[in-house]
Amino acid sequence: MTEPLTDRARAAQAKARVLREALPWITRWAGRTVVIKYGGNANAGDALTETFAADVALMHSVGLRVVVVHGGGPQISALSVRLGLRPTFVNGLRVTDPQTLEVVRMALLGQVNPQLVSMICAAGAPAVGVCGTDANLIEAREVDPALGAVGEVEAVDPRVLRTLLDDGAVPVVATVGRGPRGQDLNINADTVAGAVATSLAADNLIYLTNVAGLYEDFGTLSSSLLSEVSVERLRKMLAAGELHTGMIPKISSIVSAFDGGVTQACLLDGRVEHALLLEIFTDQGIGTLVTRS
Repeated sequence: MTEPLTDRARAAQAKARVLREALPWITRWAGRTVVIKYGGNANAGDALTETFAADVALMHSVGLRVVVVHGGGPQISALSVRLGLRPTFVNGLRVTDPQTLEVVRMALLGQVNPQLVSMICAAGAPAVGVCGTDANLIEAREVDPALGAVGEVEAVDPRVLRTLLDDGAVPVVATVGRGPRGQDLNINADTVAGAVATSLAADNLIYLTNVAGLYEDFGTLSSSLLSEVSVERLRKMLAAGELHTGMIPKISSIVSAFDGGVTQACLLDGRVEHALLLEIFTDQGIGTLVTRS
């Protein structure tokens, strides 16, 4: 008669099942390009940021070509307050006067970007910080003179990202772009992530945010999480004004990315430990999966 398994053996069996489930997904995604938008709200805790960095390193180690595009809204606002500046928004866009633009640079290029690069490197993957102004990566146009140095993506030149990816690095992109007169412009990170994914013909565009995914009838008693949705359904939700304000730039960017050739996108809760691995390497996944049909 077989001896009963010890607790240690049962734990080892559970790990073996996880590896067995992950193997076909690892094989499927090896060599594919994944663009991940890591939001400022999602990286509020250092432990979660370290977990995210370790997950990115793991994805890199099994052959995925990973690009991280990060925001930094909370960090910019916190630094603005510390420096005596009052954050002001119009229709969700930060009014960026010359003083605020300096704060944007300090927060994104001096705090968030090097922190993510350092953590991903420490986790075992060679990460490289890139600003949208480097090598003309992001060309932008001004949104509205009343908003100051706020831009929209005009074009993305992905050559520097492709070079880094081909060299086995993880590019970590800060979302300051170059304006038509050579000036720096502050750009919404959701928009940049979609444009970068399009320029690289990415196989997956992932948004890590501070909600579980996309909800139908958000904010009502009948609200429910959509585990899967087509891009055509998203178009209708945008046209009908059914989306919460914070979701509009994400969904708009996903729709634009699909129009540009991207075929899959995900909205994941960045507060969930290992959300990336659960989505990429398990049968069930989490959050909301966006597909073409």
